[in-house]
Amino acid sequence: MKTMLAITFFTHHIEGSIYFMAPLTLFFSLDIILLLYMFVQKKFSTNLVQAFKHIGLLILVFGALGTVTGFLQMFDALEAIKETLPIQVIAGGVKVALLNIVYATAYFSIIQAIYVGIKIASPKQPA
Repeated sequence: MKTMLAITFFTHHIEGSIYFMAPLTLFFSLDIILLLYMFVQKKFSTNLVQAFKHIGLLILVFGALGTVTGFLQMFDALEAIKETLPIQVIAGGVKVALLNIVYATAYFSIIQAIYVGIKIASPKQPA
């Protein structure tokens, strides 16, 4: 089961355009490293927490950009074809185009949940 999940994960990265999926995973990894740094150093400064949050937003926006780019490429390819295509071909193109936003939203959701946890657990700053 675990092997199948890993194979699916990497297959989706190849299908969803490595040019968008690899940076998404890289940004997510960078955010997790930043989180581990904050926990190890016990340093939850406002700047680090805000950087953590903004990298999460960057992931979401980059995933949306990848999806829009994928749709544009798909529509360009469909426009160039002069014959009628079966719906399965078009559905496959839509699926591939949506992979970027699916992964970006999943990564962003994880980051936001952690961010909310940090904000709840951190001591209140004096006004």
